[in-house]
Amino acid sequence: MPGFHLPPTTRIAVATGHVVLSSMSSLTYQIVSTCQIAVEGSRFAQLPGDRKMKPALVAAAFACAAPIAEAQMTAEPFPISFPEDAVADLVERLEGTRFPEPLEGVGWGYGIAPEFLRDLVANWADMDFDAAAERMNAVPGFVAEIDGQSIHFLHLPSSDPEAIPLMLLHGWPSTFLQMREIAPMLAAPAGDGPAFHVVAPSLIGYGYASRPTAPGMSPSAMAPYMHTLMTEVLGYDRYGLRSSDLGAGVAARMAADYPQAIVGSHTGGTNPWLQGPIPDDLSEAEQAFVANAQQWMQTEMAYAFLHASKPETLAVALTDSPAGLAAWIGEKMHRWVDHDGDLWAEIDKDAVLDTLTVYWMTGTIGSSMRLYAEAARDTSGWAVPQVPVGYLMPRNDFFPTPRSWMERMGPIGHWTETKDGGHFMELEEPALVAEDLRRFFGGLQ
Repeated sequence: MPGFHLPPTTRIAVATGHVVLSSMSSLTYQIVSTCQIAVEGSRFAQLPGDRKMKPALVAAAFACAAPIAEAQMTAEPFPISFPEDAVADLVERLEGTRFPEPLEGVGWGYGIAPEFLRDLVANWADMDFDAAAERMNAVPGFVAEIDGQSIHFLHLPSSDPEAIPLMLLHGWPSTFLQMREIAPMLAAPAGDGPAFHVVAPSLIGYGYASRPTAPGMSPSAMAPYMHTLMTEVLGYDRYGLRSSDLGAGVAARMAADYPQAIVGSHTGGTNPWLQGPIPDDLSEAEQAFVANAQQWMQTEMAYAFLHASKPETLAVALTDSPAGLAAWIGEKMHRWVDHDGDLWAEIDKDAVLDTLTVYWMTGTIGSSMRLYAEAARDTSGWAVPQVPVGYLMPRNDFFPTPRSWMERMGPIGHWTETKDGGHFMELEEPALVAEDLRRFFGGLQ
């Protein structure tokens, strides 16, 4: 593809049931020709050519990825597992939860519904943690050391040599797991648009990435690390971005500071923050948006103000109590996913339990919440991308966002509104997101 350079040294290509490790610039692996993985049915990883692979078998590919010492910047394979003593401690804490006395008949009116939380805690305690690790390893994970930070990421290159490198950036309370279902969809060659070499990092302070030990790791401060991952570690000269929530702040800074490397930035989701004076020439749709945002700030944003002002205080409670962690994250998942009252009819319960497990086992709920405080203290402001920008806007994410409002922030080259999906689009509607990404980046070719 003109304008894209996929280096001839490292690509992990998955095709016809084989994992083939050829070389690739700075992320360099020994060539392995004998790593065969049986292709079996699984709902976790859809591979090119309509083949599927069990997560445990995909994880076996790690054994074939020995780094070569002479590489300038390398990434080590990072399969996830959970120590037995850590699992036993978690289960003991969950089974010993002291629940508060509930109000009768209020449901979700005062926060998380007591019966929902009890069910979530019970299911977490009964979870098969080995199966959870297999799900998490369905897309191979790696860790790279960049300027003193450990950057954890999923990497699923496409078998299509013309594929576009694409970084997927999550927000809060998501983790890299938000991208595990969409990653194989994007990597699979498609006749109706480009395929992608998928890179899905953990934001710094989240999951298996480094936890900052000093103030200042804001979304803007993360941008150079993510750019270095794409260019110097993985060797992609040019790449695209897909982001939402706090990840959109990282992507905006990258698209402002590295326009020569970024072909386009695709984002979406409602941003309820009203910054600066409200314009006096609002359309009817914009007036409704502002009214909704003001209402949302009063009724739904207490969590964000607490994250931004006193994250260390809350971190003590959520780091020590898995039931507290489940309540804090579970309430947001129930509120922000688009559903008709039954969350588990829209998303798999394992998706929430796995996310809780990552936060608990890594002890990163505190550092993840602290990103709000760093963003609030960042004086550089929200960056204006200097590359083509596309939006996928679900009308059921918080509340509808009109295009005219977003155009006040900068030019928009692509705009899609959908009635399906809420705040976690890659989790809720992965096929829809994949289709829109192909339309956006296909139009840039």
